[in-house]
Amino acid sequence: MQKQPNISIITVNYNNNQGLIKTLESVRKQPFVSYEHIIIDANSTDGSKDTILKYEEKTTHLTYWCSEPDKGIYDGMNKGIERASGEYIYFLNSGDCLTENILQKIPLDGTGYIYGDIKFIGGKKNRIEKAPDKADLVFFLTKSLPHQACFIHNKLFENNKYDTSYKIIADWIHSIQCIIFNECSYKHIPYIIAEYDSNGVSSDYKESQDERLKWLKTTLPNSFYEAFIELAELQQSAFRNVIPILNKTRKFQKRVKKLVMFLYRINNILTTHAKRA
Repeated sequence: MQKQPNISIITVNYNNNQGLIKTLESVRKQPFVSYEHIIIDANSTDGSKDTILKYEEKTTHLTYWCSEPDKGIYDGMNKGIERASGEYIYFLNSGDCLTENILQKIPLDGTGYIYGDIKFIGGKKNRIEKAPDKADLVFFLTKSLPHQACFIHNKLFENNKYDTSYKIIADWIHSIQCIIFNECSYKHIPYIIAEYDSNGVSSDYKESQDERLKWLKTTLPNSFYEAFIELAELQQSAFRNVIPILNKTRKFQKRVKKLVMFLYRINNILTTHAKRA
């Protein structure tokens, strides 16, 4: 009987042959051996299928691949999940690359979500984005855990695959449902997991945030949704880093509240005056 692999790596691709070549090479070079690789191609016409066939000859880790039309990236990822047998599921789509020797550093200890950091490449300049140690509600209001940084226990996909009605944030929905609503275990590890091609669709912040708000509005009671919006606006404001400092004592809280409300009224008066002028 074949032993269950520790990790199922799922790669989704559509007409990105050059990116796919780089992705597959980054996987093949990993010294870690307890993984299977699943490739879901959306009927590419740019030579991607030939690349997969060549990769199949070079590795014994490719356990399944297909090339057929699908309904988008999350549909492809769901197809991969259905074929996965590993304890942990990891998504590395075409154009994204694992960092050197990273798989052997991941502590696969049964934690629900294990996530690290990401290096963004492409766009105006390369940058490293470090994930927080505490993935709380405040974090999820405006940010997400990139799936290229996450090793997700397979039990968290039981009856809870990605919502294909969302084009950009279905992985954000899954992580907030598991970590915030269902309180699964999680931890941050201090490693750069992958280099992420930031030219992709999910790098558009405005579109991502629009989808987040759409999901929150359809999921939460209205009073909760309004509280979310207020908290999100606070997170984007210049007061984000000041408020924890001001919140130390109750006396100071009262004084600051009066000052903030006074400034708020002044701002409203000035804004109204400007509109009339």
